[in-house]
Amino acid sequence: MNALIIGTAGHIDHGKSALVKALTGTDPDRLAEEQERGMTIDIGFAFLNENIAFIDVPGHERFIKNMVTGASTIDVAMLVIAADDGVMPQTREHLEILELLNVRYGIIVINKIDLVKSDWLEIVIEDVRQLINGTFLEAAPVFKTAAIRGIGIAELRQYLVELPANLPQTPTTEIFRLPVDRVFTVKGFGTVVTGTVLSGKINIGDEVEIMPTARRTRVRGIQSQNQVRDVLVRGHRAALNLAGISREEFERGMIVATPGVFRPTRLLTVFIRLLNDVPVLKYNDRVRFHLGTGEFIVKVRLIGCDCLNPGTGGVAQILFERPVTAGFFDHFIIRSYSPLNTIGGGIVVDNCPAPLRKKDVAIASEITKLLNADLIECLQWFIRRKNLRLIPLTELAQDITRSVAEILVILKPILESGVLRLVNDRVIRTDLLKTVTGKMLTILNEYHRKSPLQAGLEKSELVTRLKLPEEVSDILITDLQKTGQIKFSNEEIGLNDFTPQINKSQQAKLDAILAQIERAGLTPPPLAELAGKLSIESRELRQLLNLLIEQNKIVLIERIYPFSVLALTQAENRLIQFLQGKNGATVSELKESLGVSRKYAVPLLNYFDQKGVTMRVGDIRRLGSFD
Repeated sequence: MNALIIGTAGHIDHGKSALVKALTGTDPDRLAEEQERGMTIDIGFAFLNENIAFIDVPGHERFIKNMVTGASTIDVAMLVIAADDGVMPQTREHLEILELLNVRYGIIVINKIDLVKSDWLEIVIEDVRQLINGTFLEAAPVFKTAAIRGIGIAELRQYLVELPANLPQTPTTEIFRLPVDRVFTVKGFGTVVTGTVLSGKINIGDEVEIMPTARRTRVRGIQSQNQVRDVLVRGHRAALNLAGISREEFERGMIVATPGVFRPTRLLTVFIRLLNDVPVLKYNDRVRFHLGTGEFIVKVRLIGCDCLNPGTGGVAQILFERPVTAGFFDHFIIRSYSPLNTIGGGIVVDNCPAPLRKKDVAIASEITKLLNADLIECLQWFIRRKNLRLIPLTELAQDITRSVAEILVILKPILESGVLRLVNDRVIRTDLLKTVTGKMLTILNEYHRKSPLQAGLEKSELVTRLKLPEEVSDILITDLQKTGQIKFSNEEIGLNDFTPQINKSQQAKLDAILAQIERAGLTPPPLAELAGKLSIESRELRQLLNLLIEQNKIVLIERIYPFSVLALTQAENRLIQFLQGKNGATVSELKESLGVSRKYAVPLLNYFDQKGVTMRVGDIRRLGSFD
């Protein structure tokens, strides 16, 4: 059965708190000032039973921000209108706020019916019908009560008790989220925060993250309806006792959540809809932004237009003065900075975006289309925005405020269709891979045409030319190796069907180079010296050496010394023979056995260490575990 949060709404002194008290026996006005003045100032709470909680909100225009705090987490609205007053300014404003927050279910209570005659009551009811026409309350049931005298309370209570079973199961996610609306300290227990569980569930002992500060802690205790609980789910009011964290680290507007899902940000991309009969909203206007249980002063940067007219909507980026946290498709309210009037609201589309420009009309159009898109379409939009890179599933989970497991379920048809590819918990678009694969093969073809002596292009240069993240280039290289289209050795990549082509002049140089290296034995000249001896330009020498390496005739050690394979084989045999039966030998001893100076001995020994012929232990080398 659904756990429901019912929120009151309506003008001041229309009896919202008295109605909650009559239904539950609990006075939601908890503050001394509220008791003294007989006026609700902040949100209050009461419980009808274990599945139904009330959030009572203030009706005075000065406390609209507290009303929004309460209304931001409700499932069902109870719009209260006093029969002796009828529809009043905050009746209208509260209804507009509920509409903007996407509240879908509600009831209407005409209270204080004992103060008016029946004909006046009918007039009030007709006014209410006109007010709710075209809103989510249009078909809502109407109850007539006198809370102080208990008239109509039994019928209303019975309807509310049965309501959870009569409403569709509210969809939720695996992500736990609780917007903080109160924080206090309990002696002997420590810090306690309260709020409504918007999604997921929480158990005693669970690790949680406080956002946007990213402070992690554990849940020491849970209470709901003044009872100790082991677990709570979406729709419950909760009081969480948190370990090792002080009251001063909290403020209204923070959230307690599953770790690693939410991100701090000072920028949100949103869709705003303005109410009718409000001022024009201009680029860079300052407004009050009500998100979850928090109120923030922000700048509105419209995208694709200079201003929004009353009754219209558009895309904007919201710039905050300090970090905040939002979920995908969270609803919000905006109020003018001064005077304090509700002017509109909207929905969060990107909760950690890159900055956009006012002239990004095409992107604004894409974002507007997302409002009516399903989660698969939304995910694909986020993926397209990330261009050619491997996107962690955890990042996509943050984008649409879902768990990784839920992301995989959403992506399953896309992965099966081949539109996306999954690589070690990350995804990448296959159309982009295909495009870049073609570019890679084109670059290699062109390189072979211009450098016929070169077996391949260095991987680092190829990646630079393609402007690819290395992790993506590794996927392409592996794919092309598997399909036999390229060969990759010595950090060089070439087409598999390419064979270096040399002319007679180049062959003569190749023979001269090899002869020089073979004559030098274990003391070959460095490359610069070799180029000078043979009067060969350095770039051409490098190409010819690479060809000899490809033919397995030489080995270039430390990228400086070209040794012939024959000389290295002889050196390897000498080392094995010298070290057999010994516990080891120093570099000095080994260089004597090889007949070379330390200049050559150290590079050679390092090479044989890598091959496993020798093994370095401290300052000595022993025979290694080579095959």
